[in-house]
Amino acid sequence: MKQPASTSLIDLFESLVLPLERPASRSLSAVPVPGAETHRLAKDASGAPYLLLRQVPSPHIAPPTRLQNLMVTYCTPCVVAQPGGMQEDGVFTIIKCSSSDPSLFQHFLKILSPIVVTLGPAPSGAAVRLAISGLVDLFQALTTPAKKSVQGLWAELLLIRYASNPLEVVAAWHGTPQEHIDFVSGGERLEVKSSSTRERVHHFSLAQLVPPTGTRVVIVSVFVEAVGGGLSLRRLSDEIRVAIASDPVMVTRFDAIFYATLGAGWSDAMDECFDLELARDSLQFFDAAGIPKIDGPIPSAVRNVRFISDLSTTQPLESAASLATGLFAAAAPVR
Repeated sequence: MKQPASTSLIDLFESLVLPLERPASRSLSAVPVPGAETHRLAKDASGAPYLLLRQVPSPHIAPPTRLQNLMVTYCTPCVVAQPGGMQEDGVFTIIKCSSSDPSLFQHFLKILSPIVVTLGPAPSGAAVRLAISGLVDLFQALTTPAKKSVQGLWAELLLIRYASNPLEVVAAWHGTPQEHIDFVSGGERLEVKSSSTRERVHHFSLAQLVPPTGTRVVIVSVFVEAVGGGLSLRRLSDEIRVAIASDPVMVTRFDAIFYATLGAGWSDAMDECFDLELARDSLQFFDAAGIPKIDGPIPSAVRNVRFISDLSTTQPLESAASLATGLFAAAAPVR
């Protein structure tokens, strides 16, 4: 099956003409989705995008989902007009970007692209419901407070972008931004710390530096400075999506974590820029076991111990010798 790229969905949507508004009916201008021609990409008279996923009729239809920027109607009978004018009847689950902000439309189409590839041309009702559940979670996250600073997120994306195996690193990325460790794969763990002062002085929780028995934590330290002509969060995220495009499931995972981290401030955050050359030159790896920390047993009644540690006298790891297996090897930067 040919895999539609996110840019092709965006370009396809831009090519759609606005349909004529007809009283008491929903008018859509629609075309088949490349690589999944049973589905339709559509535009309504206001210019809003829709995805129509062809479904087998079912007696059990889920109620519609309505969010601030997303509306889903399941198994709806439709009459779709082909570009040549011929009409066809079909049953579709309709996913609409209901935002009044056109700047969200391209993100909607970009997010949907790997989902369409994963579903294929004849998805089951269960597969569609699962995909839409993830989509609902993502759009709900866009209305919540940010889970991390843009600087911190940019630093994590930098590690993914220049990793030897970005797919494996994305697979290990935290399921939720609130987790203690940024990347986990089996007994290997990576925690990214950024500094805007060009000093390797970072905030830690004790749990980050004292891992469970049988696990190893490596700390990634990087200098991240805001600069007008630097690499934007938007471009960095787009480059990662291109790097992992061969696995649409991982692209969907990346999108979910990315937007959940940004929350309601996603639009303003996308154009924040940071110094790429400084960040790449300053990227270093440290064994958590060698980082200054609180030693000795902590009373059971004491929880969530946090402190600041200065890594300036701590010896960094040699990537070739110390990052040779599993997640650590996958995260080792390509120079």
